[in-house]
Amino acid sequence: MDVMTGSEMIAIPPGQVTLSDRRTHRSWSVDLAPYQLAASPVTQALYTRITGRQPSTTPGNRLPVECVSWWDAVRFCNALSQCTGLTPAYHFRAEAEDIEWDASADGYRLPTEAEWEHACRAGTTGPRYGDLDQIGWYRGNSHERLHEVGGKLPNAWGLHDISPKHRLSKASPQHRLALAVCRPTATLGA
Repeated sequence: MDVMTGSEMIAIPPGQVTLSDRRTHRSWSVDLAPYQLAASPVTQALYTRITGRQPSTTPGNRLPVECVSWWDAVRFCNALSQCTGLTPAYHFRAEAEDIEWDASADGYRLPTEAEWEHACRAGTTGPRYGDLDQIGWYRGNSHERLHEVGGKLPNAWGLHDISPKHRLSKASPQHRLALAVCRPTATLGA
């Protein structure tokens, strides 16, 4: 158990994932080095403890944090890294609204699209790792409300509440999606 994240950090093995762009009908393969991913999404309790803010519309300590922007998420990752004595993964440029990712940093960060897809599938080849009712909450079974993290079956690597559709990206300004944290494998046991 990672004391700061409140979740076990799962060692994700190296692998290869194929990404695609439906607009251009292009696909490409990405080779991945090993990394760590939190076993479940960031909870509201952790987010509030680290940032002092409670942005979620439905409060609950074990509920996933939601209604955070991509910018909020990278600031959270840096703050979590600093609280644990790790080197922040993101550098904010003062002259512009731009962020640079320091791939050599040992701190927490958001997973890349390829890392997220690889972790979601956990060695499977389909769009998800199991029956949707057993692995995730969606409109058809959630009764239109948030549920505590980890309440559904994990994938083969022990990750809960993970789906290719729920990646936090820079594209949209506000999210009701899972904020996941990631670390390079070199920090295992740190």
